[in-house]
Amino acid sequence: MKIGIITFHNTPNFGATLQCYALSRYLESLGHDVEVINYMPPQALKMYFRSQFLGRRRSARNIGKFLKFRQFVHSRLELSGPPIFRSHALKSLDDGRYDVVFTGSDEVWKVDQIRPLDGSFYFDFLSPEKTRLCSFAASASTVTDLRSYPKTKEWLARFDEIAVRDPHTGDMVKELTGTDPTIVCDPTFLWDFNAETHPKPYDKGEYLALYGWPNAKDSAEIRKFADRNGLKVIGVGARNAICDEEFINIGPQEWLGLIRNSSVVVTDFFHGIIFSLLFNRPLYAYVDAKKRMKLERIMGLAGLSHLLHDSTGEIDKYTVSDLSYPADSIKGMGPMIARSKDFLKRNTPPLAETA
Repeated sequence: MKIGIITFHNTPNFGATLQCYALSRYLESLGHDVEVINYMPPQALKMYFRSQFLGRRRSARNIGKFLKFRQFVHSRLELSGPPIFRSHALKSLDDGRYDVVFTGSDEVWKVDQIRPLDGSFYFDFLSPEKTRLCSFAASASTVTDLRSYPKTKEWLARFDEIAVRDPHTGDMVKELTGTDPTIVCDPTFLWDFNAETHPKPYDKGEYLALYGWPNAKDSAEIRKFADRNGLKVIGVGARNAICDEEFINIGPQEWLGLIRNSSVVVTDFFHGIIFSLLFNRPLYAYVDAKKRMKLERIMGLAGLSHLLHDSTGEIDKYTVSDLSYPADSIKGMGPMIARSKDFLKRNTPPLAETA
C-alpha cells in the first residue's frame, strides 16, 4: 500500500523531524511504501530562519545544523519529489498515487501570527474518492480554536478517520464532526529508538543535558545542581552561558546521542521530555502552563507527573537519584501505544484485504 504523510518534516526542529521519521518507519515496518509529501510552506521556513539567525537563539553554527537536518531528511525519509512551496501546486498529487494519507503528527492544525490556516494540512488538494484521508496525532495546540474557522468543519467532514494527540483538539473535532476522534500517542512512541545506534558527541565524563533556554535565574539554579552532583553542563542544541560545552551544529542523530548518554536531562521541550522517557534518563522538566496540556496525560499514564515542575526553582531540592525512575514506567503508556498502532493498522490494511 502506498502511504503519504504531510507534516512539518523539513525544519531544524528535532521533535518535528523525529516524529515524522518515527511514523514513517513504523508504517514501513508494516510492509507499506511510505512517502513524505515534500511540502515546505514559506511561512514556516521564514519562522525557522528568524528563530535560528535573528532571534535570541541565533548562532552562525545553525548553518551547520540546517545542513545536517537536510542530510538526515534526505537519507532517512522517502520524499515525494522536489520541495513544493505553494499549496496550489500540491494538486498535482491528486492522481490516485496514494492509497492512504495521514496529516500529522505535530501541531499541523495550529493557527497563529506566523502560521496561517492552511487547507493543505486537511488535504484540501486530494479527492476522497481516490485516496483515504486520515489524521494521526494531529494537534491544534491550546492557542487555536478550530471552531472559529468555517472551513475546518468542511475539511474535517471529508476525513475517513481522525486521530488527535490531545483531548483539547479532540473536543473541537467532535463538535465539528459529531464523532469522537481517537486519542493517540506521539509517533515517537511507536518506534524503538533504543534499537538504533546513535553517535556519542560528548565523551569527557558525566553530564547534565540542557535542552532549553532558561532565564538567568533559572540557569543559575541548574548550574548549582550540576556542580553539587559533579556534572558538566552540556547545551544540547541550545546556547547558555552556564554550559561547559555547547552542541549547536548537530542533527537529529547527534541530538539523540546526547540525550541518550546523559546522566540527567533538564528541559522544557515536549520531545526533550519524551526522549528522556524513551531512554530512561533521569529528568527534571520545567514546563509552563501553555505546554502542560501536551504532557500531563503522558506523564500521568507513566506515573511520572512528579517530574513536571513550573520552573527550575525546585531543582536544588533534588539529587540525580531523586530524578530517576523505573525503566518499566513507560509501560503505563502501553494501552495508548497499542490503541495508536491499532488505528494505523486499521487504516492501512494489506492490499489483499482491500481487494
